[in-house]
Amino acid sequence: MKTLSLTTESSVGSMEEEEEKDLVSGTFTWRIDNFSTLNKQNHYSDVFVVGGYKWRILIFPKGNDVDYLSVYLDVADASTLPSGWTRYAKFGFTLVNQVDSKKSITKNTEHEFVANDKDWGFTSFILLSELCDHDKGYLVNDFCVVEAEVSVHNGIKILEDQETGELIDFRGLGRVEKTFVPFLEEVCSSYPSLLECHKKRSRTFIQCAFTALGRLLCFLKTTKAKDMTRDACKRLQLLWEELETFKFDLVWLEPHVQSVLVMKRRAGRVDRLREDVEILENEIKRRRDVLAAAEVDLEAAKRDLAKADEEFKKIDMDTELGYPLT
Repeated sequence: MKTLSLTTESSVGSMEEEEEKDLVSGTFTWRIDNFSTLNKQNHYSDVFVVGGYKWRILIFPKGNDVDYLSVYLDVADASTLPSGWTRYAKFGFTLVNQVDSKKSITKNTEHEFVANDKDWGFTSFILLSELCDHDKGYLVNDFCVVEAEVSVHNGIKILEDQETGELIDFRGLGRVEKTFVPFLEEVCSSYPSLLECHKKRSRTFIQCAFTALGRLLCFLKTTKAKDMTRDACKRLQLLWEELETFKFDLVWLEPHVQSVLVMKRRAGRVDRLREDVEILENEIKRRRDVLAAAEVDLEAAKRDLAKADEEFKKIDMDTELGYPLT
Protein backbone atom coordinates (compact mmCIF):
# COMPACT_ATOMS: atom_id res chain seq x y z
CA MET A 1 0.00 0.00 0.00
CA LYS A 2 1.33 3.45 -0.83
CA THR A 3 0.11 7.05 -0.80
CA LEU A 4 1.51 10.25 -2.26
CA SER A 5 0.73 13.80 -1.17
CA LEU A 6 2.20 16.91 -2.71
CA THR A 7 2.52 20.55 -1.60
CA THR A 8 4.05 23.65 -3.16
CA GLU A 9 5.86 26.15 -0.98
CA SER A 10 7.89 29.30 -1.67
CA SER A 11 11.34 30.09 -0.27
CA VAL A 12 13.40 33.28 -0.61
CA GLY A 13 17.06 32.75 -1.48
CA SER A 14 20.18 34.74 -0.62
CA MET A 15 21.14 38.02 -2.29
CA GLU A 16 23.31 36.13 -4.74
CA GLU A 17 20.28 34.36 -6.16
CA GLU A 18 18.78 36.03 -9.19
CA GLU A 19 15.20 35.16 -8.27
CA GLU A 20 12.99 33.53 -5.70
CA LYS A 21 12.89 29.77 -6.11
CA ASP A 22 9.79 27.65 -5.58
CA LEU A 23 10.20 24.52 -3.54
CA VAL A 24 8.08 21.57 -4.64
CA SER A 25 7.68 19.02 -1.87
CA GLY A 26 5.99 15.66 -1.66
CA THR A 27 5.50 12.89 0.87
CA PHE A 28 5.29 9.25 -0.15
CA THR A 29 4.13 6.58 2.31
CA TRP A 30 5.19 2.98 1.76
CA ARG A 31 3.68 0.12 3.75
CA ILE A 32 6.06 -2.83 3.53
CA ASP A 33 4.10 -6.04 4.08
CA ASN A 34 5.52 -9.47 4.97
CA PHE A 35 8.79 -7.87 6.02
CA SER A 36 10.25 -11.03 7.54
CA THR A 37 9.82 -12.91 4.24
CA LEU A 38 11.75 -10.42 2.10
CA ASN A 39 14.63 -12.56 0.91
CA LYS A 40 16.09 -10.31 -1.77
CA GLN A 41 19.10 -8.23 -0.79
CA ASN A 42 17.32 -5.02 -1.79
CA HIS A 43 13.69 -4.06 -2.23
CA TYR A 44 12.16 -1.09 -4.13
CA SER A 45 8.93 0.82 -3.59
CA ASP A 46 6.64 1.84 -6.43
CA VAL A 47 7.69 4.91 -8.43
CA PHE A 48 6.36 8.28 -7.28
CA VAL A 49 6.73 11.76 -8.73
CA VAL A 50 7.76 14.94 -6.94
CA GLY A 51 8.55 18.16 -8.80
CA GLY A 52 8.48 16.40 -12.14
CA TYR A 53 11.07 13.88 -11.02
CA LYS A 54 10.57 10.12 -10.70
CA TRP A 55 11.74 8.61 -7.41
CA ARG A 56 11.49 5.39 -5.45
CA ILE A 57 12.61 4.20 -2.02
CA LEU A 58 15.29 1.52 -1.81
CA ILE A 59 15.70 -0.58 1.32
CA PHE A 60 17.99 -3.41 2.34
CA PRO A 61 15.77 -5.50 4.68
CA LYS A 62 18.76 -7.43 6.01
CA GLY A 63 21.09 -4.44 5.99
CA ASN A 64 23.63 -3.25 3.43
CA ASP A 65 26.59 -5.15 4.93
CA VAL A 66 25.55 -3.88 8.38
CA ASP A 67 23.18 -5.02 11.11
CA TYR A 68 20.91 -2.06 10.42
CA LEU A 69 17.97 -1.38 8.13
CA SER A 70 19.43 0.56 5.19
CA VAL A 71 17.19 3.13 3.47
CA TYR A 72 17.96 5.20 0.35
CA LEU A 73 16.25 7.54 -2.12
CA ASP A 74 16.72 6.29 -5.69
CA VAL A 75 16.36 8.05 -9.04
CA ALA A 76 13.83 5.69 -10.62
CA ASP A 77 14.51 6.51 -14.28
CA ALA A 78 18.28 6.99 -14.13
CA SER A 79 18.92 4.49 -16.94
CA THR A 80 16.79 6.49 -19.40
CA LEU A 81 18.06 10.01 -18.60
CA PRO A 82 20.38 11.86 -21.00
CA SER A 83 24.11 11.94 -20.44
CA GLY A 84 25.25 14.47 -17.86
CA TRP A 85 21.98 14.68 -15.95
CA THR A 86 21.91 15.95 -12.38
CA ARG A 87 19.15 16.09 -9.79
CA TYR A 88 19.35 17.91 -6.46
CA ALA A 89 16.98 17.16 -3.58
CA LYS A 90 16.53 17.62 0.13
CA PHE A 91 14.85 14.60 1.62
CA GLY A 92 14.21 12.60 4.72
CA PHE A 93 12.86 9.25 5.83
CA THR A 94 10.57 8.44 8.73
CA LEU A 95 10.16 4.95 10.14
CA VAL A 96 6.70 5.16 11.66
CA ASN A 97 6.19 3.84 15.17
CA GLN A 98 2.75 2.25 14.93
CA VAL A 99 2.26 2.14 18.70
CA ASP A 100 3.50 5.61 19.65
CA SER A 101 3.96 8.08 16.79
CA LYS A 102 6.18 10.25 19.01
CA LYS A 103 8.77 7.47 18.88
CA SER A 104 8.92 7.47 15.07
CA ILE A 105 12.47 7.86 13.74
CA THR A 106 13.21 10.60 11.19
CA LYS A 107 16.52 11.30 9.43
CA ASN A 108 17.14 14.07 6.89
CA THR A 109 19.83 14.79 4.32
CA GLU A 110 20.39 16.35 0.89
CA HIS A 111 22.24 15.19 -2.18
CA GLU A 112 23.12 16.00 -5.78
CA PHE A 113 22.23 12.85 -7.71
CA VAL A 114 24.23 11.97 -10.83
CA ALA A 115 24.49 8.95 -13.14
CA ASN A 116 27.12 7.11 -11.08
CA ASP A 117 25.56 8.10 -7.76
CA LYS A 118 21.84 7.63 -8.33
CA ASP A 119 20.82 6.66 -4.79
CA TRP A 120 21.61 8.22 -1.45
CA GLY A 121 20.47 7.82 2.10
CA PHE A 122 21.23 6.02 5.35
CA THR A 123 23.11 2.75 5.54
CA SER A 124 22.54 2.55 9.30
CA PHE A 125 18.97 3.76 9.82
CA ILE A 126 17.88 1.53 12.74
CA LEU A 127 19.32 -1.61 14.28
CA LEU A 128 17.61 -4.68 12.86
CA SER A 129 17.25 -6.08 16.35
CA GLU A 130 15.35 -2.98 17.42
CA LEU A 131 13.23 -2.94 14.25
CA CYS A 132 12.25 -6.59 14.68
CA ASP A 133 11.47 -6.24 18.39
CA HIS A 134 7.67 -6.31 18.31
CA ASP A 135 7.48 -4.49 21.63
CA LYS A 136 9.15 -1.46 20.03
CA GLY A 137 6.22 -0.79 17.69
CA TYR A 138 8.04 -0.44 14.37
CA LEU A 139 7.16 -3.87 12.99
CA VAL A 140 3.53 -4.82 13.69
CA ASN A 141 1.83 -7.86 12.17
CA ASP A 142 4.93 -8.25 9.99
CA PHE A 143 4.61 -4.88 8.27
CA CYS A 144 6.37 -1.57 8.75
CA VAL A 145 5.75 1.90 7.33
CA VAL A 146 8.41 4.13 5.78
CA GLU A 147 7.68 7.70 4.70
CA ALA A 148 9.86 9.71 2.34
CA GLU A 149 9.58 13.49 2.19
CA VAL A 150 11.31 14.94 -0.87
CA SER A 151 11.86 18.63 -1.69
CA VAL A 152 13.14 19.65 -5.13
CA HIS A 153 14.52 23.09 -5.98
CA ASN A 154 15.74 22.70 -9.54
CA GLY A 155 13.69 22.73 -12.70
CA ILE A 156 12.67 19.65 -14.60
CA LYS A 157 15.57 17.95 -16.38
CA ILE A 158 13.85 14.84 -17.64
CA LEU A 159 14.11 14.45 -21.41
CA GLU A 160 11.47 12.32 -23.10
CA ASP A 161 11.95 10.70 -26.50
CA GLN A 162 10.40 13.64 -28.38
CA GLU A 163 12.54 16.28 -26.64
CA THR A 164 15.58 17.77 -28.33
CA GLY A 165 16.92 19.82 -25.43
CA GLU A 166 16.53 23.01 -27.53
CA LEU A 167 14.81 25.65 -25.41
CA ILE A 168 12.96 28.71 -26.73
CA ASP A 169 11.01 31.51 -25.09
CA PHE A 170 7.31 30.92 -24.55
CA ARG A 171 5.27 34.13 -24.37
CA GLY A 172 7.90 35.82 -22.24
CA LEU A 173 7.19 33.44 -19.36
CA GLY A 174 10.35 31.40 -19.66
CA ARG A 175 12.26 29.01 -21.87
CA VAL A 176 10.70 25.64 -22.62
CA GLU A 177 11.38 22.71 -24.93
CA LYS A 178 10.89 23.83 -28.55
CA THR A 179 8.87 20.69 -29.36
CA PHE A 180 6.24 21.66 -26.79
CA VAL A 181 5.57 25.24 -27.93
CA PRO A 182 2.96 24.51 -30.66
CA PHE A 183 0.93 22.40 -28.22
CA LEU A 184 1.21 25.02 -25.47
CA GLU A 185 0.16 27.81 -27.85
CA GLU A 186 -2.87 25.80 -28.91
CA VAL A 187 -4.22 25.07 -25.42
CA CYS A 188 -3.32 28.47 -23.96
CA SER A 189 -5.31 30.13 -26.73
CA SER A 190 -8.31 28.02 -25.79
CA TYR A 191 -7.75 28.20 -22.01
CA PRO A 192 -6.21 31.61 -21.11
CA SER A 193 -6.48 30.77 -17.40
CA LEU A 194 -3.40 28.57 -17.85
CA LEU A 195 -1.36 31.73 -18.34
CA GLU A 196 -3.07 33.72 -15.59
CA CYS A 197 -2.79 31.22 -12.74
CA HIS A 198 1.01 31.35 -12.44
CA LYS A 199 1.78 35.02 -13.11
CA LYS A 200 2.92 35.59 -9.53
CA ARG A 201 5.21 32.57 -9.53
CA SER A 202 8.94 32.70 -10.12
CA ARG A 203 10.34 32.24 -13.60
CA THR A 204 11.89 28.90 -12.58
CA PHE A 205 8.56 27.57 -11.34
CA ILE A 206 6.73 28.73 -14.50
CA GLN A 207 9.29 27.03 -16.73
CA CYS A 208 8.89 23.79 -14.79
CA ALA A 209 5.11 24.04 -14.89
CA PHE A 210 4.81 24.66 -18.62
CA THR A 211 7.43 22.02 -19.36
CA ALA A 212 5.30 19.50 -17.47
CA LEU A 213 2.17 20.65 -19.33
CA GLY A 214 3.97 20.56 -22.68
CA ARG A 215 5.31 17.07 -21.99
CA LEU A 216 1.81 15.72 -21.35
CA LEU A 217 0.29 17.49 -24.36
CA CYS A 218 3.09 16.18 -26.57
CA PHE A 219 2.45 12.65 -25.36
CA LEU A 220 -1.27 12.93 -26.11
CA LYS A 221 -0.67 14.44 -29.56
CA THR A 222 2.01 11.99 -30.68
CA THR A 223 0.62 8.75 -29.26
CA LYS A 224 -2.00 6.69 -31.08
CA ALA A 225 -4.67 4.64 -29.37
CA LYS A 226 -3.07 1.43 -30.67
CA ASP A 227 0.21 2.40 -28.97
CA MET A 228 -1.32 2.56 -25.48
CA THR A 229 0.43 -0.46 -24.04
CA ARG A 230 0.61 -1.11 -20.31
CA ASP A 231 3.93 0.78 -20.13
CA ALA A 232 2.45 3.70 -22.08
CA CYS A 233 -0.45 3.86 -19.62
CA LYS A 234 1.99 3.96 -16.70
CA ARG A 235 3.92 6.72 -18.44
CA LEU A 236 0.75 8.75 -19.00
CA GLN A 237 -0.22 8.30 -15.36
CA LEU A 238 3.20 9.55 -14.22
CA LEU A 239 3.03 12.55 -16.58
CA TRP A 240 -0.39 13.40 -15.19
CA GLU A 241 0.80 13.14 -11.58
CA GLU A 242 3.78 15.34 -12.48
CA LEU A 243 1.51 18.00 -13.98
CA GLU A 244 -0.88 17.98 -11.01
CA THR A 245 1.91 19.15 -8.70
CA PHE A 246 1.92 22.57 -10.43
CA LYS A 247 -1.70 23.36 -9.52
CA PHE A 248 -2.99 24.24 -12.99
CA ASP A 249 -6.76 24.42 -13.49
CA LEU A 250 -7.07 21.10 -15.34
CA VAL A 251 -10.83 20.61 -15.26
CA TRP A 252 -10.85 20.73 -19.05
CA LEU A 253 -8.12 18.10 -19.42
CA GLU A 254 -8.64 15.58 -16.63
CA PRO A 255 -11.75 13.87 -18.12
CA HIS A 256 -9.88 13.29 -21.38
CA VAL A 257 -6.80 11.84 -19.67
CA GLN A 258 -8.96 9.56 -17.56
CA SER A 259 -10.92 8.49 -20.64
CA VAL A 260 -7.67 7.51 -22.35
CA LEU A 261 -6.69 5.38 -19.37
CA VAL A 262 -10.19 3.86 -19.22
CA MET A 263 -10.11 3.28 -22.97
CA LYS A 264 -7.05 1.10 -22.56
CA ARG A 265 -8.74 -0.90 -19.83
CA ARG A 266 -11.74 -1.36 -22.10
CA ALA A 267 -9.46 -2.37 -24.94
CA GLY A 268 -7.88 -4.91 -22.62
CA ARG A 269 -11.31 -6.30 -21.78
CA VAL A 270 -12.15 -6.55 -25.48
CA ASP A 271 -8.89 -8.41 -26.10
CA ARG A 272 -9.64 -10.83 -23.27
CA LEU A 273 -13.18 -11.43 -24.57
CA ARG A 274 -11.82 -11.96 -28.08
CA GLU A 275 -9.43 -14.55 -26.72
CA ASP A 276 -12.32 -16.24 -24.89
CA VAL A 277 -14.38 -16.37 -28.10
CA GLU A 278 -11.44 -17.83 -30.02
CA ILE A 279 -10.94 -20.49 -27.36
CA LEU A 280 -14.62 -21.43 -27.43
CA GLU A 281 -14.66 -21.53 -31.24
CA ASN A 282 -11.65 -23.83 -31.23
CA GLU A 283 -13.36 -26.02 -28.62
CA ILE A 284 -16.53 -26.21 -30.71
CA LYS A 285 -14.48 -27.14 -33.79
CA ARG A 286 -12.69 -29.83 -31.78
CA ARG A 287 -15.99 -31.23 -30.55
CA ARG A 288 -17.45 -31.16 -34.06
CA ASP A 289 -14.47 -33.13 -35.30
CA VAL A 290 -15.01 -35.61 -32.48
CA LEU A 291 -18.73 -35.82 -33.36
CA ALA A 292 -17.96 -36.36 -37.06
CA ALA A 293 -15.56 -39.17 -36.19
CA ALA A 294 -18.18 -40.68 -33.88
CA GLU A 295 -20.77 -40.55 -36.69
CA VAL A 296 -18.38 -42.43 -38.99
CA ASP A 297 -17.85 -45.04 -36.27
CA LEU A 298 -21.61 -45.26 -35.77
CA GLU A 299 -22.26 -45.98 -39.45
CA ALA A 300 -19.57 -48.64 -39.44
CA ALA A 301 -21.08 -50.20 -36.31
CA LYS A 302 -24.53 -50.23 -37.95
CA ARG A 303 -23.15 -52.06 -41.00
CA ASP A 304 -21.42 -54.60 -38.78
CA LEU A 305 -24.64 -55.08 -36.82
CA ALA A 306 -26.71 -55.61 -39.96
CA LYS A 307 -24.26 -58.17 -41.31
CA ALA A 308 -24.05 -60.04 -37.98
CA ASP A 309 -27.84 -59.98 -37.62
CA GLU A 310 -28.30 -61.41 -41.11
CA GLU A 311 -25.89 -64.25 -40.43
CA PHE A 312 -27.55 -64.92 -37.08
CA LYS A 313 -30.97 -65.24 -38.70
CA LYS A 314 -29.68 -68.12 -40.88
CA ILE A 315 -29.34 -70.30 -37.79
CA ASP A 316 -32.28 -72.72 -37.21
CA MET A 317 -33.25 -71.88 -33.70
CA ASP A 318 -35.30 -75.16 -33.37
CA THR A 319 -32.32 -77.37 -34.04
CA GLU A 320 -31.27 -79.53 -31.09
CA LEU A 321 -27.97 -78.37 -29.66
CA GLY A 322 -26.75 -81.95 -29.02
CA TYR A 323 -23.19 -82.81 -28.28
CA PRO A 324 -20.36 -84.39 -30.26
CA LEU A 325 -19.49 -88.09 -30.13
CA THR A 326 -16.26 -89.74 -31.10
